[in-house]
Amino acid sequence: MVNPATLEQIFGVSSLAALPAQLALEQFDNELSRKINEVVNEIRRQRCSYLRLRLCRRGEPSGDFFRSFLIEDKAPGVFSYEEFLVHVHRQIQSKMT
Repeated sequence: MVNPATLEQIFGVSSLAALPAQLALEQFDNELSRKINEVVNEIRRQRCSYLRLRLCRRGEPSGDFFRSFLIEDKAPGVFSYEEFLVHVHRQIQSKMT
């Protein structure tokens, strides 16, 4: 669930349903909007070319397509997300017995 006030500050709408499929990131007169625009503009400034910023909603084809490209990079000596969950689960079980 996204806070309606946050949506209003960033996108100028109060619900996810009100977000259009395609939109241009505008800067509104609030601190959160300014900071997000500063980050996006700095990334764009550092690169000669860049792709459009896209929003993907959960459950929509664009969101599913985007998630298919996400991977977890496992680092040596560090739990993967799944291993971490198993580890925490075992710790909880041992404390309950």
